[in-house]
Amino acid sequence: MRLFSLFLLVFATPALADDHLVPSVWENQSGSMLYLDTIDSEGGMTGRYVNGAAGYRCQGIEYPVSAQLFDPLISFRVIWIAEAETCHTLTNWTGVIDGDVIDTEWSLVRWAEPDFVTGEGGFARFAGESRFERRD
Repeated sequence: MRLFSLFLLVFATPALADDHLVPSVWENQSGSMLYLDTIDSEGGMTGRYVNGAAGYRCQGIEYPVSAQLFDPLISFRVIWIAEAETCHTLTNWTGVIDGDVIDTEWSLVRWAEPDFVTGEGGFARFAGESRFERRD
């Protein structure tokens, strides 16, 4: 029984950290780039995100990424604050890593000062899916 328990502990526990993921470069279907730079022994990761989605602000600027890996699951987020441009937006991605692909669902919340003439602005939520493919 002890041998079986040891087997489960060693082989059945998902890995928290995967050195093969860092450093790495990923691109989604909108041309945005995810750079995973560091990982710690508990699966915490840091990196950078560069928005490449046409028609949106905050493009071409590196924003910090914080992430958590629980192989094969990954969750990462961007708080869109940078010296070059701040977009008052938070985006979270949650997904599964399968080889050289990360399939995610994302949610974004944004704040814009309300325009009392047009009625636009204020708090807004958006959601969707992104597929990242490894590029390095």
